[in-house]
Amino acid sequence: LGEENQGFVQVMKGFDYSRALIGLQVLAVARAALDDAWQYVTQRQAFGKPLSAFQGVSHPLADLDTQVSAARLLCLQALWLKDQRKPHSAEAAMCKWWAPKLAYDCIHQCLLMLGHGGYDRGVMEQRLRDVLGFQIGDGTAQIMKTIIARDRAGRQAVPA
Repeated sequence: LGEENQGFVQVMKGFDYSRALIGLQVLAVARAALDDAWQYVTQRQAFGKPLSAFQGVSHPLADLDTQVSAARLLCLQALWLKDQRKPHSAEAAMCKWWAPKLAYDCIHQCLLMLGHGGYDRGVMEQRLRDVLGFQIGDGTAQIMKTIIARDRAGRQAVPA
């Protein structure tokens, strides 16, 4: 079970692991939404062209695709630091607040790209609801930002 009187410390270290995993979970949902949106906008025609031919459609998806890939690398970095037995609380907190927010924003944008079919067919709408809860579980964005600030500025400089 661990050393006596070290339970709180052990639980907090477990959060660092689970927070990076939560990031990967929600980013996988965002990736699925992006894949569906890319497929849709390359097949759906408007004015004799696929929707993807219009920068107002393809550029937001390209932005989100880039950000989802970057957030995934951040999560993998946090897990790598854990494997190396190096401090990774700040990186895990970054994963926990940014990935769920990004995933929600990404899925919302993908839902809008699909138009009416984005919210009445169930898949995108369900994905949106699924990632929403992850913005709260294991700590809110505000708590995660406090963890990051304490790591960077020092606990004395960023009190509770």
